Amino acid sequence: MAEMSKTKKIITSIVVPVLIIGIILLCVHLFTLKNVKTFLEIPIDRLNSEYTSVIDKQNTYLGHPDLVLTDDGKLLTFYPSGHGKGAIIGKYSEDLGESWQDITDTPSSWEKSQETPCVYNIHKTDGTSVLVLTSGSPYWSDVNLMPDGFNCSISTNNGATWTEFSNFFGQKWAEDKNASLGTDEYAAYDAIVAMSSLTQLKDEDGNYIDKWLGTFHRGASEYGMDGGEAFVNYATYLTFDEDNEPVWSEPVRLLEKHRELEEKYGMCEIEIIRNPENDCLILIARANNRVSNSVICYSYDEGESWTQPKELPNCLTGDRHKAEYDPVSGKVIISFRQYLSNGDKFKKSALSPEKYLTDGWVAWIGDFEDLMSFSKEDSTEYTYGDKVLILGKNYKKADCGYSGVVILDDGTVITDSYGYFSPTARYPYIMQAKFKINDVI
Repeated sequence: MAEMSKTKKIITSIVVPVLIIGIILLCVHLFTLKNVKTFLEIPIDRLNSEYTSVIDKQNTYLGHPDLVLTDDGKLLTFYPSGHGKGAIIGKYSEDLGESWQDITDTPSSWEKSQETPCVYNIHKTDGTSVLVLTSGSPYWSDVNLMPDGFNCSISTNNGATWTEFSNFFGQKWAEDKNASLGTDEYAAYDAIVAMSSLTQLKDEDGNYIDKWLGTFHRGASEYGMDGGEAFVNYATYLTFDEDNEPVWSEPVRLLEKHRELEEKYGMCEIEIIRNPENDCLILIARANNRVSNSVICYSYDEGESWTQPKELPNCLTGDRHKAEYDPVSGKVIISFRQYLSNGDKFKKSALSPEKYLTDGWVAWIGDFEDLMSFSKEDSTEYTYGDKVLILGKNYKKADCGYSGVVILDDGTVITDSYGYFSPTARYPYIMQAKFKINDVI
């Protein structure tokens, strides 16, 4: 009996302190819990599930889609079968997202895509259109892929057929350039998210021309042009030759005047939207170094120069912004991966090892006036928009939110993204959100 009593005392002496410590830690966690809503300047709401549907869900990783509407009324979406790199998968919908079918006839070169595909419907001044799909070829250390510029494929028949990839500013370009100039200063571009934006430009009289400003960025590797410099953003201009083949101009630094801030913030994945009221180009960038919120700046000369980058509020902070204007509601919608991370204030709790907060895939809804309120250099009198809408609650960290956005003539927003949008999801899948802005604000 004495031995049993002694054993109980030993067990008690161990268990009780452990329980007390556990209770204390649980209380600390519960009483220091924070959520996104606490930090946003405007209301946040969750999109009703009746507006969402699954496009593709497989027993493998699916990620980073883009979306486009063709001139004959089809929706096309493309995404990699893997995280960034992987064969490009295509789906089409002939009923505006009510159902989706596989695109089975795709170029063989798409099988070796090294990056997230981006797709645009280019409308020329002669009334013709071209679908342009681009995919970067950056440095991937885990599979020993070296920088190789970016690839481009086009369709002139609303996506029925596509050309094989043509490579631009890759290793062969660098070799030919050095050979012709007798130098060794040129290297392939380390192109990431090419083209994160593609913006049709205007002439001095305000008329659209057949020239588009494309953007991409490099990472922080030692390889490729400007090797060793992290988060350099480039501009390359798209035109078409007499055979309707795409011609991309040699990349130039987009934000050289603001290089110090570009590097400090880790600006990348640039989105550009034109304000129709004053023809100002509005640039929104991911701030990958996580020392600031996302960043905004403006151009009043068709992208030739940009104002000093300025931090955005929490309600617009995250990664891979995609912006479109809805003429029916008069609102701008910006889809992105929400990611609040700038110091300990965004830790989920005092005990959390991760210093960020997110609800996943979200959309900011507001006016051009709200976006322009940050253009005044010395002003702090901002307007923040109407609402942040959670399009897809993500249940595994922040791996989600790259998206394509289409707005129909009747104001219907159709957008898709990837993510772990259910608590039991083993892999990210592709989900669609379809709604009218006037129904959710």
